Amino acid sequence: MKTIFRTSAVLLFAILSASCNKAVVGDIKNDNLSTNDPPFQERIDENQSFVIKNRKGSFTIIPVADYSITSKVVSVKSYSGKWESSLSPVDLALIWGDLVNKKVDSHIKYSQRGRWYYYRYSTGCPVDNSYIISHSSNNHIIPANSNLELALKQVRPGDIVKIEGALVRIKGNTERGNVFWNSSLRRDDTGGGSCEIIYAETIRINKNLYR
Repeated sequence: MKTIFRTSAVLLFAILSASCNKAVVGDIKNDNLSTNDPPFQERIDENQSFVIKNRKGSFTIIPVADYSITSKVVSVKSYSGKWESSLSPVDLALIWGDLVNKKVDSHIKYSQRGRWYYYRYSTGCPVDNSYIISHSSNNHIIPANSNLELALKQVRPGDIVKIEGALVRIKGNTERGNVFWNSSLRRDDTGGGSCEIIYAETIRINKNLYR
C-alpha cells in the first residue's frame, strides 16, 4: 500500500490526464507478462483505512490483503449511476493459467452483467468446471487516481494486464443509508460475494504501465 499517500503524484497525474482526457503512461516495458501464475495475495493489518468522498457519499476503504494479478482480459463492463460505480466504474473478467491456452479458450465464452460474470463451456473442453472457477475471476476495480481510471477505461478483451494494489472492504454512508461491499479472499468461490474488489495502485496494459 505504498502509493496511497503519494498525494502530490496523484494530483500531478490528475492534472495531466484532465488536460488531454487520455491516461499518461508511466513506463513502457519491454518484457512480456506471464499469465501462468496465480494471483499473489498476502493478508495485512486492517489499520490502513482511508476515506473517499464523492457525489454518492463517504466511503471508508479498508485494505485487507496486498494483491497482484497478471491475467488475460476476456470481458470488460462499465457501470454508472449507483454508489458502487462511483468507486468502481469498470469490472474486468480475468483468466490465467491453462485458461489462456488457445485450445482451452476456444471452448469457453465469457460475459458480464449486473456486476456478475458468466461463462459457458462446450463439450470437449480440456479443463473441468472447478478449474475454470479457480482460474478466472470477476474484478471490481477501484482506481487510485484519475489517471488510473482513464487507463482502466482503455482496457479491452484480449489485453494482458497486471494490476497491483489491495483487496478491500468498504463501509459507506450514502443518501440511502449505510452500505458495505466486501472483497472475496478466495479464488475458488462462486455466487454472491465471490468477486474481488481491487484498489488498484498500478495498472499495466500489455507494454504500458500506468500509475
